[in-house]
Amino acid sequence: MSTVFRGIIFILTIGYFAAPASAQSIRVKTSDTLLPLNQKWAEAYTARHAEIKFDVTGGGTSAALAALAERKANLATISRAIRYKETQACEAALGKRPTEFKVGVAGAAVFVHSNNPVTVLMYDELDGIYKGKFRNWKQVGGKDAPIVVYGVETNTPAGELFGEEVLNGKGVTNDVHIVSQTELLNAVAQNPNAIGFGAFARTNGIRALSIKRTYSSTPVAPSAEDISNRIFPISRFVFSYLSPEANQSEGKAYLDWIRSEEGQQIAVQSGYYVLPAKWRATP
Repeated sequence: MSTVFRGIIFILTIGYFAAPASAQSIRVKTSDTLLPLNQKWAEAYTARHAEIKFDVTGGGTSAALAALAERKANLATISRAIRYKETQACEAALGKRPTEFKVGVAGAAVFVHSNNPVTVLMYDELDGIYKGKFRNWKQVGGKDAPIVVYGVETNTPAGELFGEEVLNGKGVTNDVHIVSQTELLNAVAQNPNAIGFGAFARTNGIRALSIKRTYSSTPVAPSAEDISNRIFPISRFVFSYLSPEANQSEGKAYLDWIRSEEGQQIAVQSGYYVLPAKWRATP
């Protein structure tokens, strides 16, 4: 083999393994529940900025943050705040904490039939209903009647949030009917003994309960506005973490667009709630 030819092979090999990622490429790692939303965000942004290429993959919250620390992602979008040990791992690997951006709000409501006399439930009571501890409405202040329990899938924004926030990630009993949002609303509207959690909605025949975290808490009724403003208990921010080694201007431009009205409407269409302007400021 000639010296010239060997030199060409060497240059191509080094270019393939050692060259940094293109400045026009954004690698996004996200939780599986947030994957569809992140794909929609990336598609909409690319339609306006054809020079930007995205690699969007799921895998879970912990995996997304690990990918950030391992330089396998420029951006991690997850449904909770980064934890101390995860921050330490990123700082140790990258020399600096990733920049945190709030990019949306997740929320879940709990519905009963409009004729049900129960108007308020605590987290402990909801946990008891969905774990099978409470099987009769009289155990939680209602009539002497069996509780018929519904919920939406855990891979939906409302389902994931309810499972983690109210049920502490421990799941529900086999007696819970897991159905679609539409099926849930219809079932509760038709059964005076039914209860169900899902995305907030207003439908004839049902009523969204006021919720208390603890006995001493003030009960709060859900609304889209109070979920967005984190006043309603069963709500939380969606976060994006930008690697300190990523192209900061490129990454920030994308995140600013996500937090714009256009980006937030895509979030709403995907089952999330608008991030209020007071939380869209640059970190």
